[in-house]
Order: sequence, then structure tokens, then C-alpha cells
Amino acid sequence: MKYFHYAMMLSVVLLAGCANQGALQGGPPDVTPPTIEYTYPENGATNFSDDKIRIEFDKYVDQAKASESIFISPHIGSMEYDWNGSDLQIRFDEKLHANTTYVVNVGTDVVDLHNNNRMAQAYTLAFSTGATIDKGVIQGKVYPMIAGEPVSGIMIFAYRLDGLNADTLNPQKTKPDFITQSGNNGDFLFMHLPFGTYRVIAVKDEYRNFVYDPEIDQFGVLTDDIRLSPADTMRTGQLMRMATEDTTAPRLIKVSAVDDSHVLAEFSEPILPQSIR
Repeated sequence: MKYFHYAMMLSVVLLAGCANQGALQGGPPDVTPPTIEYTYPENGATNFSDDKIRIEFDKYVDQAKASESIFISPHIGSMEYDWNGSDLQIRFDEKLHANTTYVVNVGTDVVDLHNNNRMAQAYTLAFSTGATIDKGVIQGKVYPMIAGEPVSGIMIFAYRLDGLNADTLNPQKTKPDFITQSGNNGDFLFMHLPFGTYRVIAVKDEYRNFVYDPEIDQFGVLTDDIRLSPADTMRTGQLMRMATEDTTAPRLIKVSAVDDSHVLAEFSEPILPQSIR
């Protein structure tokens, strides 16, 4: 009888414990954005010679979106992604170049697995295969085309113009040398850029093909190219407003007689009245 009484008491305790565990799953939803809590190598590391890096998030994230949101500059080639929970290992198939600063940007399209919370800001990891690391910085902000539109996750492309004819650069065909993404409030930041001249544009890259597609992608541009040098390592306050490019001519859609002295013509888009006299 004592054993039976003890068993019943133990069952009650276990059931209560199960009930408490279930209650812990309630409460307000998780609205905390995912962050990166560990990287290998550490940011700013020099003389790096390994063939892999590690990025560890503080929570489980959507692996497919996270993998698509990682941009490494300069281009490395093919890479292997190996996930272990919230820990990602990226292995390079090609040997890294000597005396080169590599910049790993983790964009704001990264979302956590259960609540779809986006990273609040892009994350930058820089390391060098040489003894020094590049120090160039470009900081700015993107504004929406229409007030209230989201500005998080817009691609920011930086093209290095040194050795090129700047007038022939075509972002419809040329992929950028460096990539980052805007944060929740439109801020963007390039760090550890080599000294040189850069053209920076913002692209809402709908196809995720890293080129600008007219009439598909919204875009923003700076008024001037940016020159970084040992005497001027940082350019801040670079502002861009998103817009759309219209290269399609207006079309006449419909014509109808309103009465014996008026004709109604409908076009595919607003037109200048003086252009149809």
C-alpha cells in the first residue's frame, strides 16, 4: 500500500511537471532578430591560411535563406555549406589568394526558423591572408521610393573602378566587386575595402542575380564616385533614394467617341498633354 501511495504521488508530480513545461511554451511571441555570436576566424584576423570559416548564430535560422544571404568579396569560387544546428561551416574549394583581405557580409535576409524575424543589420567579417587588413569604409543610407515602403534587405553594390573605363561600367551585365545589404532603417556599411575608386548603387534585386534589371528592380545612385585613400579612408553620409526606370513608351489602349464633338483616348500611362497636339 505504501508503494502504491508513493507511485501515485510520483505520477502527480510528473504530470504537474509536464503541465509546467507546456505552460512555458506560451507567452508573447519571439520578436528578437537573430544575431551572430561567434566566427572563425575572428573579425580582423591576419595571416589566415585555413580553407574554411565558421559562422555561429544565436538561434536556429532558415538555412536556405541564410546561405543565400552570405556574400564573400573578392570572389572565391564554389563553396560547400555544412550546417550543424545554428552553426555554419563554409569550406572553400579554391585556395585563397596571398596578401588579400576577404570580406564576408551576412545580409539582412537571414531570418530565424520559427518566427521569421530578420537580422536587424548586416554583419561583416573580415580577415586577411597577409599581415595587414584593408581599412577603407563607406557608410550611407537608402531611402524608399515611396514613404513607408520597407528599406531592409536592399542590395548595395560597390564596383571598383581602378583600371576600368568608368563610362563603360554597365551594372546590367557586370556583377559588383563588393556586396552588402541595408538594415531595418536603410543604413548600409562597407568595411575593410582596399583603397581605390568605387561606384556605389542600391538595387532591389528581385531576381537575386546581382545585376540591375531595368523596369524590374528599383535602384538608387550616388551623385559621385567615391575615392578612398590613406589620407581619406572613410566616407560617411552617402545617401540614395530608390526609384524605378521607365524605358517603355506609352501605348494607346482604347479610343471611343464620347459624343459628336469629343473623342476619349486611353493610354497605358500618364502622358504630357502638350505632346499629343
